[in-house]
Amino acid sequence: MNSKSDSSMLEAAELAVSAMQQESVRLMMEAYGLTPERKQQGESLISKAKGCQKNQAALYDDQWSLSQQLKAQMDAVQAQFKEHGMVCRTALRRDPALLHSLKVNRFAKEGWPCIRQAAYFYTRVLEQQLNLQPYGVSKKEVEQVSAAVSQLLSMKEERTLKKGRAESCTQQKNAAFKALRQWVSDFRTTARMAYRDDQQMLEAFGILVLSSKKKRKESPVQA
Repeated sequence: MNSKSDSSMLEAAELAVSAMQQESVRLMMEAYGLTPERKQQGESLISKAKGCQKNQAALYDDQWSLSQQLKAQMDAVQAQFKEHGMVCRTALRRDPALLHSLKVNRFAKEGWPCIRQAAYFYTRVLEQQLNLQPYGVSKKEVEQVSAAVSQLLSMKEERTLKKGRAESCTQQKNAAFKALRQWVSDFRTTARMAYRDDQQMLEAFGILVLSSKKKRKESPVQA
């Protein structure tokens, strides 16, 4: 269910609950089976649907912000890693075995393959205490980029968790709106019976009454 139909369903439900605030409407609807408990159920469903909708929006916004942050940091880290990798190619050109152990003869594809290669590279450089200072790369710089790589991998895991929570929240929201849709459908069925001879009142409930020659439709959403 998209955001537009969600909003339409909330509008329809709130209109129905608002109509039930009128004493005459409440009594008429009760006479046809729509009890005060059913009205309270509608109010509860509206509140739950709004809560789920708000939570879903917040989770997806959070996930999007984290993705943007990841992309920006990833681009910077990849550039630094490739620079350091090229330095090692020059520094270790006479030690092919050591150079091979760093696995920077070729750079992996941009994105997470490259970040995983960087994680391996910096782990090996630090373990072997390679001195790249003569080539313009300090130990502190190596440690900083290594920490940035680790942070990226942690952020990736965090984004995966956030994505899972967002998908779960979407399922909860869809279930909430499904229950609300059923409630609105039941309300309109009762209203059609209670006000079958009062077209104006039906339209006040959001039920569009057309001529008998045309198929009935409802606004803003079909029950």
